Amino acid sequence: MGRDELKSRAEPGGFVEYGPEELDKVNTQRRDKSQPDFYGVPLLGDGEVLYTKAEELGNVPASCYTCKEHTRDFTCERLGPEIKVSKVIGHADNNDPIEYWPCCSMHDFSPTPRQQELSYHEVLDDPAKIGLIWINAPEVGQKYGGANCAGVNGGDDCDRYMTRGAQEKWDTEQGFCIVLQHNVEAGAVCSAWKDDDLLIWTDIKQLMDGKTTDTVKKTKLVKSIVGRDDNAD
Repeated sequence: MGRDELKSRAEPGGFVEYGPEELDKVNTQRRDKSQPDFYGVPLLGDGEVLYTKAEELGNVPASCYTCKEHTRDFTCERLGPEIKVSKVIGHADNNDPIEYWPCCSMHDFSPTPRQQELSYHEVLDDPAKIGLIWINAPEVGQKYGGANCAGVNGGDDCDRYMTRGAQEKWDTEQGFCIVLQHNVEAGAVCSAWKDDDLLIWTDIKQLMDGKTTDTVKKTKLVKSIVGRDDNAD
């Protein structure tokens, strides 16, 4: 129906009187608009999130320190020599140290770092392109830290890993993943791992440069580090 015809068939108030020839189109539009909206976590398959079982991770948390692309000089062969990918120590407002382990969504497990001549074969200009983050460890000085579903074996837990009742995630052997919609191992990991306390490259760069008190409001940084509900300036 063209605009001129719409005007000629408009009722008082601007309502259009549709004929039988328009019913198919109108019904299709009504069905489209009646579809339920979904604003939650995306539902994905194991392959889409690179789901890796605990055994395939050597039963240790996923981090750059257990990835074959991590080099002996604490860089990543995908990111190049300019970006240091190393553990970092931050501090809470009470001055307690907090240790952060780097990890990205392209983690490829290896029990030892790359020792041969460095090649930087897939250099990228932005750490965010591979989801590089830093993950706080339960304690400082652990042999391994990083990410897994339930925060077991020294890892940090995923916000999308659910347990029944009041049981702590790290006391479970398996739980329900709201992304994959099935039970997963406590020690497994995938690229959909998410935690409110993670730090991104720009936060870590300030810690590495020792500029946190100069360039970031301290309470804001502490909130991002330890997940405090602190709205102070």
